[in-house]
Amino acid sequence: MDPAFETLKTASRADLIDAWREAIGRPAPKHISRSLLITVLSFEQQAKQYGRPNQRFRQALERHVSGKASKSKLHSGTQFIREHHGKTHIVEVDAAGAFIWQGKSFASLSQVAKQICGYHCSGHKFFGVTK
Repeated sequence: MDPAFETLKTASRADLIDAWREAIGRPAPKHISRSLLITVLSFEQQAKQYGRPNQRFRQALERHVSGKASKSKLHSGTQFIREHHGKTHIVEVDAAGAFIWQGKSFASLSQVAKQICGYHCSGHKFFGVTK
């Protein structure tokens, strides 16, 4: 276990409140529990050491927690077909969920669409995928 966390676990409430003021920059709420003080201070220590989660990660986490995360999974073998500048392009989903186009593996349809048209665009829109 992290020694800094162990230090927080054994610290007095007064020491935790002082640590809060130093880490957060304002006084701790009056009726905050000791366990919440420790949790927030632990997070602040980790954020200082490793950096805060970026906005994209936080949004994905919020969608997951709220149950609004995308639940649609493409089945292996699903094909997306698009004609672009007179050439037909076929993209297939493999067992791992990757998109295979011209023998190359891509993590998203948008990456495939960019390879085909030469600029960034929504892969779902490019291939005409609707929900």
